[in-house]
Amino acid sequence: MPENTKSNALKAIVVVCIALMGTLVAAEVGIRLVEKAGLYPELFKLLGNARPPLDRKDGPGMYYAHPYSAYALKPGYTRSGFERINSLGFRGEDISLEKPDDVYRIVAVGGSTTFAVYLPWNQSYPYLLQEELRRRFNDDRIEVINAGLTGSTAAESFHRMATQILPLDPDMVVIYHAFNDLFPRMFNDYSEDYYHFRRNDPNNPPGMTRSYLYRLALRALSPGFFHENNNQQQQVWKIENLPATDTERSINFINSSNHAFKFHMDNIVKLIKANGGEAVLATFAMNSRTYNWTEHIPPYLWEVGIAENNEAIKEIAMENDVPVVPFAEAPFPEASKRFQVKLFPDSIHMAPEGNQLKAEIFADVIAPIIAKQLGVPVPEPSRYKTVPLSLTEESPLNAAPQAQ
Repeated sequence: MPENTKSNALKAIVVVCIALMGTLVAAEVGIRLVEKAGLYPELFKLLGNARPPLDRKDGPGMYYAHPYSAYALKPGYTRSGFERINSLGFRGEDISLEKPDDVYRIVAVGGSTTFAVYLPWNQSYPYLLQEELRRRFNDDRIEVINAGLTGSTAAESFHRMATQILPLDPDMVVIYHAFNDLFPRMFNDYSEDYYHFRRNDPNNPPGMTRSYLYRLALRALSPGFFHENNNQQQQVWKIENLPATDTERSINFINSSNHAFKFHMDNIVKLIKANGGEAVLATFAMNSRTYNWTEHIPPYLWEVGIAENNEAIKEIAMENDVPVVPFAEAPFPEASKRFQVKLFPDSIHMAPEGNQLKAEIFADVIAPIIAKQLGVPVPEPSRYKTVPLSLTEESPLNAAPQAQ
């Protein structure tokens, strides 16, 4: 290509790019002027404020900065049938803070796999667990609260116990953690209080979500993933401490340990038991045959890290004499044939059918505990007949009367 032709082509590309950028800027300014003029209020209510207020517990946006757990869910947040955060800041239907006398209350704690990110609020495993237990006991006074917080580690769950979970006066708390605590181990300057990893800065809202055009594009192209301040990575990670290469991240991981995870999980269990509640742990399941959910963790560390944390979960359960739901050991191939779908859309999150399986397997372990406490027969288990990993022939759980 002649030099003049190359130069003209380059100039044309530059002009087109400048024109496109100018058009986008003009469109963004125009949308904001329309908002300022008070036109089409329903549209802007749908899209939310251009700068979601992370330092406020109300207003647009799903998350707010919290002094103890880094961030939390805004009470009353909803999104067109997909999202429902109740008045207490938990995903699901409204409940009273004070537990009714005749209600058996279970709180499910964990990260995005408990929250059920990417799925509607009523397709999470806690919601389906409530339905499953109510069906087995033929009793709608069993309540399961989804206290999952996307991206949270065991450290956040420990801090949330005193401020958000125990005030609910739960009869049982089910903890499903293992994955998110792998992230801090890859960051530079590792510290077991996760100071090197966690950011709590309400004046640092995510950049792209300030743009109405960006949010309009998300609405059009991927409505299920949309909410006004969804980029928690930039909000709550100290990105500057994350190495750029997998090699550096792996070295950081190898040079650290899961001691912080074990410490927080152990103290969560002890705190629950000290307040008169039942604690139930669960091994964490992953599907190594599908794509990894995030590229931030080198592929070869996924199974290593989750296996380490699952062993820690079993140790903590044995030391504290609490049951473990063997979810990592679930018969996933058999269940996949039953449902005729993929149970794992990615390596750790589950499809609705996967959450139904999860509810059934968790119910197998939980139902005998409820039956013993209520003095009623143990309902029939699922077809998988799961028993807790800590259950022995001498366990008092076996003394509960069986359904006829």
